[in-house]
Amino acid sequence: MAVKWPEGITSASLSCGIKRSGRPDLGVLLSEKPLQWAGVFTQNAAAAAPVQWSRAHLGKAVRALVVNSGNANACTGPAGDAAVAKTAEAAAATFGLSPDEILISSTGPIGMELPVDKIVAALPDASAGLSPEMEPFFHAIRTTDSRVKLAAFGPLVGVAKGAAMIAPNMATMLAFLGTDAPIESGVMQGLLAGAVNRSFNRICIDACESTNDSVYLFSTGTGDPVSLDEFSAALDDVCATLAEQIVRDAEGGTRVVSIEVTGAADEEAAARLGRAVAASDLWRAAMHGSDPNWGRVLSAMGSVDRSLALDKVSVSIGDVEVFATGAPTGSVEAAAAQMDGDFSLSCTVGDGAGAATVLACDLSPDYVKLNAFGTT
Repeated sequence: MAVKWPEGITSASLSCGIKRSGRPDLGVLLSEKPLQWAGVFTQNAAAAAPVQWSRAHLGKAVRALVVNSGNANACTGPAGDAAVAKTAEAAAATFGLSPDEILISSTGPIGMELPVDKIVAALPDASAGLSPEMEPFFHAIRTTDSRVKLAAFGPLVGVAKGAAMIAPNMATMLAFLGTDAPIESGVMQGLLAGAVNRSFNRICIDACESTNDSVYLFSTGTGDPVSLDEFSAALDDVCATLAEQIVRDAEGGTRVVSIEVTGAADEEAAARLGRAVAASDLWRAAMHGSDPNWGRVLSAMGSVDRSLALDKVSVSIGDVEVFATGAPTGSVEAAAAQMDGDFSLSCTVGDGAGAATVLACDLSPDYVKLNAFGTT
């Protein structure tokens, strides 16, 4: 099913020459009218120049966004800031706007100077390719993605890219959401932050936080009014769907594992334990080999919660309990059988009300091969 932007928003996909492959590497989003918008960005201290530009524009109405793939424009010093400003000025001249009405985003290798002149030269061609279809825009923002990532629920649509460097600390990868619901930007900001925390912040591919993570939510405000509950539910659905698609497209991944933690002191404590397990290379390697090495799960949780009481902990792999009240239990062979493909890992850590689920993938030799030559 084709997914389209809300009426009044179009996008274009171009090849400007950043990627040596010649594949699309420049995306443009344009609105007929000023957009209310919200954004959630990486908390990494090495946040990229485009993140800093867009974050500074929160609270201002915008009309367009320019995003490139193949180069993160991160850790590039004054030249990176100048490239962002030059891109905004070129886009403003192309579409008859002010530079302050332009948001900027980038994704790709870190520490390489952005060839901004290629972007500037290509922007005039964007007008001819503008379309309400979202899929071409995805191809402009993808890097190592092998699958299209689109979602639509109620009044919301979304597109995302990401397959590695996924350990969100606010958002993750790049995601662009659109709606026609007439909701004020400040309200959207709070709703988006909550949705991101429950979705993109609950996935982990390789425990490597990005410098460019950004999630944008745009509203034309031209649609029928919706209740905040309805809007929030649709926003949760769109974000959760895109987040799961990212994990399913993980570089080298062969299975998706749902890590469910219950009994923690609160939700954030449960999420922290789940993320620790998801980040464990030892456990992820065991996942790949269908090895029910549950000791690695306990070790990962104990590394972030020094007060973890093993006599209150139980661990199950699929339907097989492998550890309970401080001692091993169950059948190793039966547990291994549960790991042949996607499976769940359930951890009860006490009698608290906190619960959270984190999605993760296995660590395979292909992941190492794909990331051994990221800039060469």
